[in-house]
Amino acid sequence: MHLLRTLPVPSSSSRVSTPHVGAMTRRMLGAGVALVLGVAGLSACTGDAKPDPTPTPTATEASAGVTDITDAPGSGEGLVGALADTTVETCERGDGAWDVAGTVTNSSEASASYRIYVSLLTEGGETRALTQVDVEPIDAGAETEWSTSIDLDEEDLSCVLRVERYAAEG
Repeated sequence: MHLLRTLPVPSSSSRVSTPHVGAMTRRMLGAGVALVLGVAGLSACTGDAKPDPTPTPTATEASAGVTDITDAPGSGEGLVGALADTTVETCERGDGAWDVAGTVTNSSEASASYRIYVSLLTEGGETRALTQVDVEPIDAGAETEWSTSIDLDEEDLSCVLRVERYAAEG
């Protein structure tokens, strides 16, 4: 004879304890409240009033700068970077202009011409002027002087060069 044993079935009034369901519900409720508060906070930050932009003194007081080039840097065929061939001996502000001068020595084994791009930069790296200096072909190993004057009456600028060497056409 088998004994059949039955377990009592919980009634609708009794509570089944499932702790993981309650914790999950509380977390979801908390996340929902946080989301609603976040959206409400963001919408409170936005309004119909548009900010009234005010120009900075440097943007309104600085001149437009100077660009005096005939060839875009890097645009020539067969160019070789030749910064090491060039020295800057003068980079000084005079009466309303910057005087920049130096020498270039042809380190190649053949006659070459040079394009020297002189940039005047602010301490923050902003280009205030860009000028091109063309050096006619010079023999291998030869040295020649170059110079330019840039009409710009700003102080505290530095001279930076980009130098391109080209085989002399002939």
